[in-house]
Amino acid sequence: MLRDIVKYLVLFLVLCNIPGFLLLYFGPAFGSAASYLTSLSLLLFFVISKEKQRPPVVFIVFTVLYFIISGLNYSGDQIYYIKEFIRFSIVLVGVTAVMHKSNYADIFYILLLAGLSVIINALVFPEANQLYGLVRGRFSGFLLNPNTAGIVCLLGMALSYSIKNSFWKYSGQIIFTFAGLLTLSRTFIVIWVLLNIMAIVNNRKNLVVPVLGILSLIIVLTFVDDSIFASDRFDALTSFFTEGEVKSRTVGKDTRDQTWALYYDLILEKPIFGHGFMSFQDNRGYYLPGAHNSFLMIFGESGILPFLLFIGLYIYLSVKSFSYFKIEPTLFYVTMVCLLNLMVSHTYFTNYQTVSLSIYVLLRLKVFDSGSYSLNNPNVDLKKLT
Repeated sequence: MLRDIVKYLVLFLVLCNIPGFLLLYFGPAFGSAASYLTSLSLLLFFVISKEKQRPPVVFIVFTVLYFIISGLNYSGDQIYYIKEFIRFSIVLVGVTAVMHKSNYADIFYILLLAGLSVIINALVFPEANQLYGLVRGRFSGFLLNPNTAGIVCLLGMALSYSIKNSFWKYSGQIIFTFAGLLTLSRTFIVIWVLLNIMAIVNNRKNLVVPVLGILSLIIVLTFVDDSIFASDRFDALTSFFTEGEVKSRTVGKDTRDQTWALYYDLILEKPIFGHGFMSFQDNRGYYLPGAHNSFLMIFGESGILPFLLFIGLYIYLSVKSFSYFKIEPTLFYVTMVCLLNLMVSHTYFTNYQTVSLSIYVLLRLKVFDSGSYSLNNPNVDLKKLT
């Protein structure tokens, strides 16, 4: 009983970004308390677990290499650097233990809370973003960042295909699609389309999902007050259905490839050991917008060794999950969302949804390789499922 309570508490705190949410809206005292509660809950779950599931070696080696090498050229607050190293290490230990005892439904329902928070943010508290210094007209709920909120909704969509209960499956897909549209994230729309194409290729019954997506879009365009949205993003969305040039101008503005190009020369300057921790994230010294690409961030901050290990890890997850696509496509869906998120964001060490789901996929792949797997009972012989 205690383990289940702690497990769901950890999933809620980590996947829904509760410490960051409380810090912004309720102040440092609540934010710090939630942050310490998260770390303690992660460690507590590891301690009380009957089976001590150690973090995958590849994640341990990558984390140690990244922080040690990136620390060589870091001249900022050393206390902050050490805290981030410890915090991320605790996440690896605790999340591995939690994910080992979690199934698709556990994670799906927690992410559903995050999706609902985006909808509540837009429909009930639309002015909160502006009041608290967030992006105006793009909604994010617990996640604070609309791009992160979009990715969380996509992870929920990816997991929805594994849900057996039709009511919750389709309700979740509507909620995640509706919430994702409210973020006005270009990344969300592109990956949502790709995800649905893969799902339809796998099973024609998934043709219902684009219908749900169109329904969600109609709701946004018809019943939601467009004055609450960022005008350029909302015009770009609506211009897909009207004549004009707004769409091409807005969609093409500040694209990720243009942002990445700003960092290529910097990477070539120090390809071995990089420019140091945080240099490609806030870039106070370079006055640049942040890499918006976790692969570039890791290469630029810690050099080629962590980069090669990191890219090798996600190539492995992609190839391996695809090899089991016909047996369990959800693993590949989740991997693709994580991979595409890494290509457009640099929050790998601060928002833990991607690393958590990546560890989950790796653990499930190990169970597949051992010859035994099911959604809720990893002791079932895999041969019985094929």
